[in-house]
Amino acid sequence: MRKLVAFLLVTFLAAPAVARAEDGTHRFVKVVVGAGALVIGAAVMATSSQTTTVNTVVGTSETSTFSKSQLITGAAVAGVGGILLWDGLRDHDRNRPATQVIVSAGKARGLFVRRIW
Repeated sequence: MRKLVAFLLVTFLAAPAVARAEDGTHRFVKVVVGAGALVIGAAVMATSSQTTTVNTVVGTSETSTFSKSQLITGAAVAGVGGILLWDGLRDHDRNRPATQVIVSAGKARGLFVRRIW
């Protein structure tokens, strides 16, 4: 499972770098990567809780396990995938004004506000 997730992560991170040439291809890659991350995140969240049934001479008992970190990781991956999917599907119209707020940390600390008309 870990090898599969690592392979998919490397594939999804490498795919956008290959398809930077055209805007249509770039949007398509965002949609595909976002949908994939959404599905993977949902699958990780779904497997965060497991029930095990044990049959013995005395009787049957069920043990449940819950992984909070796996649930949070799955929710984070699904959230990022949803945002990426939304950004790939929305219309990027440059005819309307937009504001960007950029926060810089490190040696060049600052807050930059850029207004595009």
